[in-house]
Amino acid sequence: MKKTALIFSSVFGIGYIKYASGTFGSLAGLVFWIFIPNSVSAQIIAVLIIIAASIIFANIAEKIYGRIDDGRIVIDEVAGMWVSLLFLPKTIFFLVPAFFLFRFFDISKPLFVDKLQRLKGGFGITADDVAAGVLANIILQIINVLICLFA
Repeated sequence: MKKTALIFSSVFGIGYIKYASGTFGSLAGLVFWIFIPNSVSAQIIAVLIIIAASIIFANIAEKIYGRIDDGRIVIDEVAGMWVSLLFLPKTIFFLVPAFFLFRFFDISKPLFVDKLQRLKGGFGITADDVAAGVLANIILQIINVLICLFA
């Protein structure tokens, strides 16, 4: 189980990239999202699975590494990216801004996002990224509604 946790928590080794592993993890999440079917139910199921997997595998990996929110753990970035893309069209117009908005909120940790990171274990590792994804998604949903209204 330890090897499995390290493989998945690092998103197949992406977390071992020396610089900007979180950014590369987010990019992997973006690429993986493209393969999720466009149905609402498939997206909800996928997001719930990745959040649960992130909490579980990040918790195990954190104990193995012996460091709180170790940089090699990037499955939480995938979960956050998927939340930021939930229910949005899979077009370059939404995919690219979702990536940059998610990274902005994940790095800057505005509002309550930084408090979530203080939670213990895999839950804390994942919660701040999910919250950053929610903030990015809200902005993109507003843009999507405005496009629909004025197009």
